[in-house]
Amino acid sequence: MKFSLEWLGDFVDVGAVGGVDTVRSTLDRAGFPVESMEGEGAASVFDVEITPNRPDAMSHRGLAREIAAMAGLAMKNAAAREPAASGPPVEDLASITIEVPRLCRRFGARVVRGISGSPAGERVRGRLAAVGGKSIGAAVDATNYVLWEVGQPLHAFDLDTLAGGKIVVRKARRGEKLVTLDGVERKLDASDIVVADQERAVSLAGVMGGLATAVTPQTKNVLLEAAWWDPPSIRRTSRRHGLHTDASHRFERGADPEAIPEALDRAAAILLESAGGALARGFLDARGAAWKTRRVALRLARLRLLTGEETLDLDFAAAALSRLGFVLERRSKQRLAVTVPSWRPDVSIEEDLIEEVLRIHGYDRLPSSLPPGRHAGGHLEPLRIVEERLSDEAAAAGFFETMSPPFVDRRADEGPYAQWLAAAGSAPEPLSLANPLDSEKRDLRATLLPGLLDAVARNLHRGRRDVALFEVGRVFDRAGEPEEPASFESRRFAFALAGEIRAHWTAHAAGAAGARADFFDAKGLFERLLSPWAASSELAWKPFACDAFAPGAAALAVTAGGAPLGIVGLLSDSEREKRKISEDVFAGELRVEGIPAARPALFAAYSSFPAIEADLTFAQDKKTSWEEIERVVLAAKLAHLESARPADRYEGAGVAGGRVKTTIRLVFRAADRTLEQEEVNAEVKRLGDALSSRLGVVFA
Repeated sequence: MKFSLEWLGDFVDVGAVGGVDTVRSTLDRAGFPVESMEGEGAASVFDVEITPNRPDAMSHRGLAREIAAMAGLAMKNAAAREPAASGPPVEDLASITIEVPRLCRRFGARVVRGISGSPAGERVRGRLAAVGGKSIGAAVDATNYVLWEVGQPLHAFDLDTLAGGKIVVRKARRGEKLVTLDGVERKLDASDIVVADQERAVSLAGVMGGLATAVTPQTKNVLLEAAWWDPPSIRRTSRRHGLHTDASHRFERGADPEAIPEALDRAAAILLESAGGALARGFLDARGAAWKTRRVALRLARLRLLTGEETLDLDFAAAALSRLGFVLERRSKQRLAVTVPSWRPDVSIEEDLIEEVLRIHGYDRLPSSLPPGRHAGGHLEPLRIVEERLSDEAAAAGFFETMSPPFVDRRADEGPYAQWLAAAGSAPEPLSLANPLDSEKRDLRATLLPGLLDAVARNLHRGRRDVALFEVGRVFDRAGEPEEPASFESRRFAFALAGEIRAHWTAHAAGAAGARADFFDAKGLFERLLSPWAASSELAWKPFACDAFAPGAAALAVTAGGAPLGIVGLLSDSEREKRKISEDVFAGELRVEGIPAARPALFAAYSSFPAIEADLTFAQDKKTSWEEIERVVLAAKLAHLESARPADRYEGAGVAGGRVKTTIRLVFRAADRTLEQEEVNAEVKRLGDALSSRLGVVFA
């Protein structure tokens, strides 16, 4: 696209910029590379590459605005002044009706009467010729001149050929035809927008005018039109008819609706200067659907994060954006908000503002540095390290990783998990998509369990006898801030197992013939996963009622401080039936953010002396939990006790109702000698007395 240096000088002091070569390099830095140049000095003409997202730069004023902003200069005051008007008001001569308000949001017009057949002035014709245009006549040259000057396409009608002096903006009618200015008769489509009078279509809106109402040397009265057209509609019409014009090139990329009055005033002034006549008082300004004022915020932290430049601040950002025409609305130490000018349809998000600031700052001034890292393979997100360690531990236990889609129906898919979601602090209302891929799954998940259990079901349905899967991922369960997308997310780790169990990932079959997964396998995996951060003794397990799990077969893990950490349980019959699962399935989910800080490493010297194991069997109340038993064991401070764990739990024949028989396995080992059986027996008896007195257990 060609631009005259002399014409650019109407809006910016090109001498202060530094002359031809500096203007060229400035445009290159601004993102508008100059592909070639003709002429010398003030007569230089640049052939500039304008990207499709920058229709505002497809005019001399728009490009001059970029040059001034990059050079830190003020724009010259070259605003068009309303020419003198006389005679009857324009409302007595013409009228405008918009029948498609969303496709034409603004349509303006002015009327010049009594023009002569004189050509446009030499300056107008010379400038048009410099950018590759040709002179046609005073009225048409005036519209083309304004297009290249301020970027607003216009069209000139012979007012006397408009039936009733009426302008109607509407869709084309079935079978309607129009002979355009190129002399071709075109069959219009019902989706085409046309400008019509009270009888017929007279212009293919935003693309090309009609021959029947074109301005000729005999024209005396002219109606100048400037409008805003819907870009996608103009693009479709242009392609359908194989017409690509200077007007359609701009309209299909997005014109500036606020430029219409100025463009009409400027074209009218040029026409009056060239061909005489009188300008009717006032101008017609019909409005369709209103357009929204766009406001965008810029955060200092985001600016520095994306640029890697710590010296950038909001003072510079505000100044740079002001030079480009953005209006500062609000300002704080960490954030500023601006109103986007009407001529910048390409700016809508924070990253767009950062790009504008960087263009002024200079991309070449950004530091070249490697991303920060403490060591090779390190992470900027500490929780990512936690997630990877959880995954490694699950894989070592024989589990396979899976991934499930994040889209769900909160009511249908996650309704049974409502109690768990509430305990985990999830927002009561889901985060939903405005344009979901599946209309039945428009919510973003708040738990990993439904998707993971669907994967378990698929494996079981395809003949897998034993299934052990895990998933690590994000859920969207927080009432976050729109300006901080990550505030809607939290991290979860979920697992599920069914069928036979494997002691290790290298095992090809179950650890013991017919060993079926049970609740304690799931609970044990949960504690194993957490072992780098919290010992099992530091966790408290509480019975938990949740519709997704069988009654009495689910437990909630809480930290020492009482914060919910995760859930483990046996899948309920209803959840199994929903997925047509016949096997018992045990599942759990862990809140990654809730994991306590890593506990300090403890070292104990290895003892080469043998250990002595002792089993202690007793019957206790069914309501007595393992945590209570373990608490008594630890409080007894048995000499040389290395470990204590539950070995068996039995209820049924031979055990009184409401009671359960438990066997705990105690391991004793000394660091400096081999223990005697008698001293181990004494410690076991002392523990038995403590359990009997504190918990009321009965020994067989």
